[in-house]
Amino acid sequence: MPKTPFQTSFKNEHQASYLARDIAKWFNRGSALENRIETVLNHLRDWTGTKSLKQLDEQRIEAFVSTLRDRVEAGELSRKSAESYLSAFNRVIEYVNFRFEKNFDLVSPKENGLSRGSFQFVDRAVSQETHEKFLSFLSQKEDIKAQALLHSVELQREFGLRLRESIAIKESTIERALKTEKLHLGREDGTKNGREREIPIRKESQREALEKALGFMKENDLFSLAPTETLKEQYNFAYDVMKEFNREHNENFHYHGERHAFAQECDKEGIDRQTVSNWLGHNREEITKVYIK
Repeated sequence: MPKTPFQTSFKNEHQASYLARDIAKWFNRGSALENRIETVLNHLRDWTGTKSLKQLDEQRIEAFVSTLRDRVEAGELSRKSAESYLSAFNRVIEYVNFRFEKNFDLVSPKENGLSRGSFQFVDRAVSQETHEKFLSFLSQKEDIKAQALLHSVELQREFGLRLRESIAIKESTIERALKTEKLHLGREDGTKNGREREIPIRKESQREALEKALGFMKENDLFSLAPTETLKEQYNFAYDVMKEFNREHNENFHYHGERHAFAQECDKEGIDRQTVSNWLGHNREEITKVYIK
């Protein structure tokens, strides 16, 4: 007898809902798991461009987990939710392993620093080579959104800024930093929970990044590095471009990796961990363990 066909696609929310139901039913589980799997499938599609279980591979699995970590570290997702999503994602992986005779490893929340209460070091720093390759990729685009993002990425690496902060940073903030030799960030610059923090300008490369960003703002009459009607629009554009770059260059670039690179560079310079934690805007020094070995 021919095998009974089964659904593999989740090109839209409607298909994701039906596929989640099938996977949950395969595990003989109810609506709670079904809802989590549906959320995971929608995130998997939006974050990695995956639209079918047949497309799932090691790179897409890592891209999903990497983006999940970014969202947690950016304060957009709690560790509790992340751990719940990973549990559902592992059920998807198990289903794929069975249906397509694959042998993908399950994702460990603890090893990826995503279990509740755990802050283990995970080397996620973007290498200098990948950083420069991504900047080159952006520079080849004439779109003003890509040009603005290029300056944002430079500021992320030089000052350990979150993506949102590097986009929302105000022209006046940069002007004040160049005068005082200290980059003072506040709520108006998109800091997490509106917390203020101050990062000293210690190197010429930091000053150059600020001067270039300021020149770009003045040239294009911008108040921030978001040349769009809303900050969210530029934020979403940033993630779309990241996925495009990773897909075309077989890379795994992620914005939060620039913060990791900043932290590790500070550690090499002998700067104490509490100071680095303050510069990163962490409310607990323990969180910085994820960044520095």
